[in-house]
Amino acid sequence: MFMRWPFRVLVVLFIFFPGACHAQEAGQPSYVPSEVLVKFQENVSRAEALSLHEQVGSKVIKRLKRINVDLVKVPEGWTVEKAIEVYQADPGVEYAEPNYIRRIQ
Repeated sequence: MFMRWPFRVLVVLFIFFPGACHAQEAGQPSYVPSEVLVKFQENVSRAEALSLHEQVGSKVIKRLKRINVDLVKVPEGWTVEKAIEVYQADPGVEYAEPNYIRRIQ
């Protein structure tokens, strides 16, 4: 019974301080350098979305159907910031953001 209290304390800490398990390591990028998550407006067809990816020069790595988001690899030589800027300029894009990395410490 005495040995169970540390486990209970850890569980309580994770419940009340969930950010503690997502801390960023020093010197590590907070996102994948060549990947962007792109969510399109509801009225944008799949063909229109794929056409925009082709125009940008990105390649779809994975389609997250449940949340209607595409994970794309940005064109070689582009930064994630540049790709996000280009995607967000299109009125059919709801949002574009980096593919953030979460780490457990």
